[in-house]
Amino acid sequence: MKYYVIDVETANPDYSSICQIGLVEMLGSRVTNEVRQLIDPCSYFDPFNTSIHGISANDVIGQPTFSQFISNLVEMLNDAIVVHHGHFDRTAFNRASQVFETETLSVKWLDSTKIVRRTWPEFSSKGYGLSNLASFFNYQFEHHDALEDAKFTQFVVSQAIKASGIGLEEWLQRVEQPISGSSANNFSRTGKKDVIFSGSTIVFTGSLKAPRRDAADIAQKLGFDVTNSVTKSTTHLCVGLQDIDKLNGYKKSSKQRKAEQLITSGQELTILSESDFWAMVEDVKGK
Repeated sequence: MKYYVIDVETANPDYSSICQIGLVEMLGSRVTNEVRQLIDPCSYFDPFNTSIHGISANDVIGQPTFSQFISNLVEMLNDAIVVHHGHFDRTAFNRASQVFETETLSVKWLDSTKIVRRTWPEFSSKGYGLSNLASFFNYQFEHHDALEDAKFTQFVVSQAIKASGIGLEEWLQRVEQPISGSSANNFSRTGKKDVIFSGSTIVFTGSLKAPRRDAADIAQKLGFDVTNSVTKSTTHLCVGLQDIDKLNGYKKSSKQRKAEQLITSGQELTILSESDFWAMVEDVKGK
């Protein structure tokens, strides 16, 4: 799947004063293109902004204006998933399009801070800025260079996908849901000890006939740890009815595709239907 990661720097406090654009084009896990482009903001450079990113008025002499460069991005990014870290970059593009009266980007914006906050509990409410994340991952990069920031953002997203088992297209929906831990939609459970499935981990995907909360409660009583994402610790995946409109062209959910990949790589993981799950419950009760 192709997607893009984007970042911008601005010349002054006005979000429309974009002076640099960084872009990473991805095809699956492979980088297929990188862009680092200086932009003439047609505005002044605030010394404070220059002290952060090092770009001055002299650097953008002869560089394209936003009006001249945006058509390239509109054509390239049309209807694509575009990842950005925080609201700043998306707002900057919208403000610049308004100020310069240009086309707007018709893309599927995906804020990576929302992915980070839903993947790692320690970042659920704070500490999800790029500088802090760089310390967490021991990642060295030139912060506030637009391309370097975009590349690191892509790295963070790739780590989140690995840690969560949630694919990028599914994150488009997941980021609109509440953060786990404070959410009525959080179905994580720690399994009961010393019962038949203690030490096993189950994940549910798709629409179940029974409320997801009830299924998670019952799995917990059988000893299952219940998690929201397929990982290397997952032993069972229960697949309910799939809504084809939410699969982004795939026949299976990202959780099921992830589970199948893990099975192929040698992980002991069982995929079962909801009917199989309830049959297993009844079988255990009968013993």
